[in-house]
Amino acid sequence: MDNRFCVIGEKLAHTRSPQIHEAFFDIKGEKGVYDVREIAREDIRSSRDLLLSYDGVNVTIPYKTDVMANLDYVSDEAENIGAVNTIKRRGDRLEGYNSDPYGFADMLASRGIDAKGKKVTVLGYGGAARSVVHALCGIGAKVTIVSRNKDNVKDVNAEVIGYDELDARCDAGERGFLLVNCTPVGMYPKEGISPVDERVVARFDALADIVYNPMYTQFLRLGAKLGKRCVGGLYMLVAQAMKSQSIWRDEDVDNGATKKIFRKLSFEEALKGGLNIYLTGIMSCGKSTLGRMLADATGRKFVDMDEYIVEREGKSIKELFADGEKTFRDAESRALYALSLEKGLVVATGGGCIKRVANADVMLLSGATVFIRRKIQNIVAGVDCSTRPLLSEGADKLRSIYAARKSRYYSTAQAVLDNDCDAATGLDRLLAIIKKGECGQ
Repeated sequence: MDNRFCVIGEKLAHTRSPQIHEAFFDIKGEKGVYDVREIAREDIRSSRDLLLSYDGVNVTIPYKTDVMANLDYVSDEAENIGAVNTIKRRGDRLEGYNSDPYGFADMLASRGIDAKGKKVTVLGYGGAARSVVHALCGIGAKVTIVSRNKDNVKDVNAEVIGYDELDARCDAGERGFLLVNCTPVGMYPKEGISPVDERVVARFDALADIVYNPMYTQFLRLGAKLGKRCVGGLYMLVAQAMKSQSIWRDEDVDNGATKKIFRKLSFEEALKGGLNIYLTGIMSCGKSTLGRMLADATGRKFVDMDEYIVEREGKSIKELFADGEKTFRDAESRALYALSLEKGLVVATGGGCIKRVANADVMLLSGATVFIRRKIQNIVAGVDCSTRPLLSEGADKLRSIYAARKSRYYSTAQAVLDNDCDAATGLDRLLAIIKKGECGQ
């Protein structure tokens, strides 16, 4: 294999595919080419010679069905879906596959969203939706498809309803587990709109959007406002790309590549888009000190989340905790959502902000998250337990809190900063991570 690949489509100015596959080449230590080839609609059915000039080809909208006329073989999965997004050249033969179902299933798994045996409602039934429904049926979900043209939805193992019926069911109090947006509503450049309103979103526990530009769609913002689990389409894009590489190479190539590339790409996208920078870590690890310095160095606005909560709620942290930790955590989630609607902030989060998985979802969608890592013995040496409600039992409590949260700090961050140093050195390290747009682990 010569490692010559490309993506074909009608308009590809904003495609992320080259970044993903080039990052994969870097992980493998290989050289490779990944081209972007825009093809006119009238030429797609006669593009066989072009397809044969590459080892493999990705196909994006609107050609996932029309391109099948050029192929010698189509997998059963792609045939059932009615679309091909991955083409493999095998000698002088062209084989068609669809990696989107794998990408969607992996996206849900990456956020711990298990739809097996649960009610899932899919909005829309275009080519992408067919792949999503195929994946959900494979998982064992109970699927309902919502379409404006119900008569066009045929031969599917799912219930089919219209949007009026979805509204009526939600108004009647019917609930579901997962709501999936497979429409282009809310996609760049027509941002700020959602295919359904807050009344519908409120009836589901989790939301998934296959749109990845923007990462934080209005649909997902409605979910975040209500404290729902939320996952965006960028992970699906990376996961299906890695499945394409597996198809082209006739071997499983992932081995953590999807997570590595997603972490790097989402971090870069957040910074390039001027989104927030969230600093996480145990109390007294240096979040606020570094946050203020970073804001000064980059021209961003700094927000200490605890101070922001006090201002919003009109109560001190100690007073909020006096009403129970849940009271404080609820206030914390409300504050985080409000901050997620802004851009250009440096936010020093509270030490326990990452305890709620929905908070981690919000940070991942609306910014770049850096875990400020500091050795626990260095933190204990300087912490004032009297000012921390959770540390009334002394410094040993801090050790136990850190042990309980450590894995969450790692799993919810895209980058890690070692802060066992003076503040100036810590800032230099943080600026270097941001400049490179990559993980410091």
